[in-house]
Amino acid sequence: MPTADELIYEAEIEQMDKRARAAGFLTLCPGEVYTCELHKTTHVFIMPVEDKWSAWRETWKEGKLHSNAQKMIIENVPFEIALQKAKGYAQFVSRKKG
Repeated sequence: MPTADELIYEAEIEQMDKRARAAGFLTLCPGEVYTCELHKTTHVFIMPVEDKWSAWRETWKEGKLHSNAQKMIIENVPFEIALQKAKGYAQFVSRKKG
């Protein structure tokens, strides 16, 4: 039977996943990695680094395994701020392309 702390942790992860989905992000690993595709070769990622969260964009050349360009959007902030900044960046790029 799960402990109270485990249940609270699971509920927090579920809420993070839910907020990320509502912002247009896919969950790659619950509570750990979220992504949004801006183009078939460009993605925005949100991941924790130690106790805080960071968001950045990576671009690949088709057929390559490693990205050839990265842009830090925000780093070392709470999850909600990283999510807001990443969503704002994705919306900015979408408007700029559209």
